[in-house]
Amino acid sequence: MPNKILLFNPRSSNGKYRIPNSILQVGASIYGKYDFVCVDGNIEQDPWQIIKSYFDSGEFSYFCCTVMPGPQLRQAIPFTKKIKALFPNCITIWGGYFPSNQFKVCINASYVDYIVDGPGDATFPSLITTLENNNLSHLKQIKNLIYLDYKGDITKTPKEALLDQDSLPPLPYTHLDTFYNLDNYLSKTFLGTKTFSYHSSLGCPFTCSFCAVVPVYEGRWKAKSAKTVYKDVLYFKNRYNIDAVEFHDNNFFTSKKRVIEFSELIKNDGITWWGEGRIDTIDKYSDEDLILMKEAGCKMIFLGAETGNDEILKQMNKGGTQTGEGIKKFAKRLHPIGIIPEFSFVLGMPAETPEKVMAQIEWDINFIKEIKEINPDAEIIIY
Repeated sequence: MPNKILLFNPRSSNGKYRIPNSILQVGASIYGKYDFVCVDGNIEQDPWQIIKSYFDSGEFSYFCCTVMPGPQLRQAIPFTKKIKALFPNCITIWGGYFPSNQFKVCINASYVDYIVDGPGDATFPSLITTLENNNLSHLKQIKNLIYLDYKGDITKTPKEALLDQDSLPPLPYTHLDTFYNLDNYLSKTFLGTKTFSYHSSLGCPFTCSFCAVVPVYEGRWKAKSAKTVYKDVLYFKNRYNIDAVEFHDNNFFTSKKRVIEFSELIKNDGITWWGEGRIDTIDKYSDEDLILMKEAGCKMIFLGAETGNDEILKQMNKGGTQTGEGIKKFAKRLHPIGIIPEFSFVLGMPAETPEKVMAQIEWDINFIKEIKEINPDAEIIIY
C-alpha cells in the first residue's frame, strides 16, 4: 500500500485565514491516487503536535511543505528539522517562492530532500510515483525539480511549460473540508462578510527586478478561462453563500478580454471582488470597461505603483509604460468611476549613499501625498 503524504501550510498570518490554495493545488494533482492529509498552521494552535501524531502512526513517509519567504519559515524550518530527526526515513519536499528562489541554501540543508521548482501539477505526482517505485534514475526526467545527486551536486531539471489551467483537476475543497470547516476560511473583509480567496492564473508577463515571481515563471503567464473562474465562484456562492472574492493572482488583469468576459458573467450575482494588476495595463481599458467592472462588483484593485520617480522605475525594471505622471493620471481617472486604487510603494531602493536613499524615500512620501490629494479614496501600502 502506498505511503501516506502530509501537506503542510506553515503559519503566515494571525487571525485572518485564507484557503491554502498552494497545498490544495498539490493535493489536486494526487487526489484519488495517493492518500494525503492537510495541516494548516494558520488554524492549528499547535500544528507540530498534529503533524507528529500523524507520523507516530507509522503510515506517513512524506512531509511536504509550502514555503513563502518571511513568517512561514518560522514553522517550516524547525518542523522539517524535527521530522528528519525523529523520522529519518521520511522524505521531505519543499515548494513555494522561497525554495525556488533560494534553492542552493535550501537543498543543501540536511533536512530538505527535494524542491518543487514552480508549479507542481505534474512534478509532484511524478516525484511521488518515482520515489514509491524506488526508480531514482527517473528523477532527471521530471521537470521543475531540484535535488542533490549521488555525488552531492545540485541537479536542477528544466522548467516545464505552463499547463492549460482549464485542463487541471479541480481543487479538492471537499477533502480540505474534512480537516477544517471551509467556513473558517470565508472571513469578513473590506469586500464582504464571507470572502473567498482564489487563484485564477499563474505568473506574470513582466520582469520587475524586486519580484519573487520573476525567477519562478520567467515572464510567463497562464490563466483559467473566464467561464471556469465564474463556475468556481458560483459553486462557492451556491454552497457557502460567499459575497466577495479576493483574486490573489500575480496579475489578474493581464487579459482585458478575460476580465471583461468574467465581468459580464458575474455582474448580476451580487459579488464584490478585488484583484492585483499593473497601472499601465489597466489604463489601456476603456472607461466603459472600467464602469462594467465596477457594476460587476470590482470594488478595489491592488496596483504596484512602486515609486513616482521614473529613474527608480527603470532601476526596478518595471517595464511597460508606467511613469510617475501616469500613476497620478490613473488615480484621477479611477476616482469618478468608483473603483478604489490600492497603490503599493517600495521605499528604500539601493543608491550610492544612505543620504540618497533617504532623500528618495522623502521624495516618494511627498508623491504619495499628491496621490491622496488627487484621489482621497486611494489606499496606500508601503513596502
